[in-house]
Amino acid sequence: MPLLPPEQFADVFTPLQHRRIGFIRPLGNVGDLLIEWATRQLFAYYGIDWKLQDPAGPLDDVDELVFGGGGNMGTLWEKNWHLRTQCLRRGLPLTILPQSFTSREDRPFKRVYVRERASLALCPHGILAPDLALGLRFESSIVPDRQVGLFLRRDCEGVVPRGWFARDPVRMCQTPHQYLALAARYAHIVTDRLHFAICGLLLGRHTTLLPNSYHKNISMYETWLGDLGCRFAVTPYEALKRLAA
Repeated sequence: MPLLPPEQFADVFTPLQHRRIGFIRPLGNVGDLLIEWATRQLFAYYGIDWKLQDPAGPLDDVDELVFGGGGNMGTLWEKNWHLRTQCLRRGLPLTILPQSFTSREDRPFKRVYVRERASLALCPHGILAPDLALGLRFESSIVPDRQVGLFLRRDCEGVVPRGWFARDPVRMCQTPHQYLALAARYAHIVTDRLHFAICGLLLGRHTTLLPNSYHKNISMYETWLGDLGCRFAVTPYEALKRLAA
């Protein structure tokens, strides 16, 4: 079952109906592929005429470009900034699916959807909409065989000291199915990887989200995830202490 019904994404997808859409895949990791999987499902639900578009390829059969959702607006993830620059230079309208902002990006996008409230301060013209992975339809029969899994990111968004013995789940999985299968093995998940936490929630696991280096995780928790059963802790120690109580 999805965490949110497809109707909750109507403001994002109904403006794309009756248009030929070229979908631009952001550069990212398996969490971004989870978002793309949900995007494909929602394209189908809303009857969107779309194709995966090479940003340098021919655009004869495309009316509008759509850049995938995630957490890469602004300049922190430089390669995605340049990818959007390439898209804008093609001259077609460019819509941004629900994203988080690390800094302002005041460029001539057609529409920008923002997935959590804190990022609206960096994109005042943005439209608040859920992260698309919250609409993913997925069923699993895997029964957890481990109690607690602590998974921490090892990149520029990580804030937990490296001394913690924990694995980064994006280094363990290549596909969204593998990501979900890894999460399914644990009854309790503690992580600062946003979409690994969303995997836990999709599977009905007890899930605690930790902060990342900017507002994304706490704002996603306050905007959506807290109402969907997620917990939030400032440190792994705090999260694990609660589980042991």
